[in-house]
Amino acid sequence: MTFLATTRARCPELADFLESCCRKRLRFEGEEPNHHSACNHVHLWGLEYWAERCPGIDLSFRLEFVEEIFRQWRAQLRGLPPFQTAGYRLYLYEDLAPTVSVVAETPAGFPYEGGAVEFVGAPAEVMAGYLRQKWSDNFKFTPWPMPQTRILSAIEAHAGSISKPTANALGVGVGELRQLIETMGLEQKVNALRKRFRRRPATFRPALDLSTPRKIYERRLPPQFD
Repeated sequence: MTFLATTRARCPELADFLESCCRKRLRFEGEEPNHHSACNHVHLWGLEYWAERCPGIDLSFRLEFVEEIFRQWRAQLRGLPPFQTAGYRLYLYEDLAPTVSVVAETPAGFPYEGGAVEFVGAPAEVMAGYLRQKWSDNFKFTPWPMPQTRILSAIEAHAGSISKPTANALGVGVGELRQLIETMGLEQKVNALRKRFRRRPATFRPALDLSTPRKIYERRLPPQFD
């Protein structure tokens, strides 16, 4: 049985989330790896949310969850131009939820300069910290969870605004709305809505906010990797 099938038998909603992570369309435009990461990162909030509700989502399961995403991404990466000449760097790092990312190898190298980073030698060193905290502790406001479709529909109904009227319609504060958008990886969809209503793109938190120390695991894939 595949890991996806195993996950679906345990928690169908988490399996849907895993599928969406694995199928993310990866993009490598330009020579700035931090831009690559901004396009190609996924906060694994669904994993941590369902870990509170489904038994057996332990460290081993979390690690296999990440490996499944990396396996599916590797297959996609083989069909993209950097595969032939540049190669890639896969990342797993700490955030409100564990976060995966991939960048193409460029002259700039490591994409997350300018902050406190602790490199670790294995994914388990990143994931272990999430066993000691509850995902829900990050959110003191209600309601949570909030479906992505509800957030996007409210923003669309308010002509792309992410200010107080939209936040009020969702029953959260403005800062909390921005936190939800960032944590659920909705930045690009929100800015696409804003563009439709001729609003300027909103500026969100960087893919990796280094204002606090973060553990980060790096896996390099050479050009034409096996």
